[in-house]
Amino acid sequence: MRVHCLSPAERTLFPEFIGKWTAIGLSTAPIDHQQAERALSQLYASAGLIEPKIVWAPCPMTAMLSAIVYTKIRVSGQESKARDDKTLTQLTERITQRALTGAAAPSVHRPMHLAVERAVMAALSLTSRIWSGFDPALAINQARRAAFDRVLNRRLDDRVHQVLHTKLVTPIRAGLAMLSGLLQPALNLVAYGCPGPRTRRAGLAYSGSPLWAPYAAKIDYARQVLGITFERPFIEAVENCGLFWMLDGICFAAERPTHINRDEAGHLHCEIGPTLAYPSGWSWWHWHGVWVPQSIIEEPRLITVEAIKEVREPTLRRVMIERYRHGEETHGIAAYLRDADALRLDQDPAFGMLWRLAVAGEPTLMVEVVNHSPEPAGVYRHFFLQVHPELRPILADGGFGMRQPLTARNAIASTFGLHGAEYAPDDQT
Repeated sequence: MRVHCLSPAERTLFPEFIGKWTAIGLSTAPIDHQQAERALSQLYASAGLIEPKIVWAPCPMTAMLSAIVYTKIRVSGQESKARDDKTLTQLTERITQRALTGAAAPSVHRPMHLAVERAVMAALSLTSRIWSGFDPALAINQARRAAFDRVLNRRLDDRVHQVLHTKLVTPIRAGLAMLSGLLQPALNLVAYGCPGPRTRRAGLAYSGSPLWAPYAAKIDYARQVLGITFERPFIEAVENCGLFWMLDGICFAAERPTHINRDEAGHLHCEIGPTLAYPSGWSWWHWHGVWVPQSIIEEPRLITVEAIKEVREPTLRRVMIERYRHGEETHGIAAYLRDADALRLDQDPAFGMLWRLAVAGEPTLMVEVVNHSPEPAGVYRHFFLQVHPELRPILADGGFGMRQPLTARNAIASTFGLHGAEYAPDDQT
């Protein structure tokens, strides 16, 4: 067992492994199917499982739904019926319709449904007519145990484990958060909504990149730097694959995303299309890190003053204002204030402009401020802060102070719990 703390030389290698495995987790390179299938077969073997038949799906959502539909068919003994195209279509539709309604844009429901149908049909044709009834959750648990319990947990003490977790696992998790933070909630929401424990476990029986990249990095570091000898199948599977679902005798493997678009600050962002997309069409849209509906990016002409007023969430409302009348000479904030018949109550070069307009059906005061630090593109972003209708300062106990004259200075001061006469901007941090 490795019981001593890491040496300074060993610690200097953390950035190398952080960079390597973060890049693997964010990779959009096409998967080499032959190499990936070899790694998956070796992973099954290391876990003591029979060699699987591997079926490829165009995205993690279609792979997971394929695992769920396939398991539903096997546990209910409907293999013969499902080999009929019409019956399989009905079974697939029954399970996928609800899942895709909340997980994907309507325009890709049909292609994703067909992808699930094809994957399930392929799995049924590749596997035995007699199912062993093996619990799919057990397969992935055994693989994890083969990768961790048999190696790291028996060869590293708690102090070394903690250092590796803090210095290696945590930074990689942070670097992959933009992707894993989208994938895992979406997948889990659908999986936990499945009726029946076996189909639910099938949906959750996933591993691979990017979600398991931090742990593969931990094993990789222990092997290369600390000299711990163990089988490589787990890290090879994570390195060469996207997400995959390990079932009894069958593995549904998902393709990587085709692209991940980010702004210069590293936030998910694209002005003309999806920020993250898979070959199935499963996609997300973002504006400088803020998730938005597809139409806000691809059809900004549909954004109306009425639609903006009805949005309760301030961040989404701000994005809609920025995208308002995109492509026209007067657009964004200026066009919105013009079209919303906003009344400018005060303008102060040092504090911004105070506006009165209707938001969500109610008269609202908003102060417009300009970020004095330019964006990477050289523009200065405008922000709107909603303030009390009488500019009463927001106090620490949640209450409000005395009313103030309607000026931009008083509006900004009120957000700090102060009156305008007390407000000294240079003192605020």
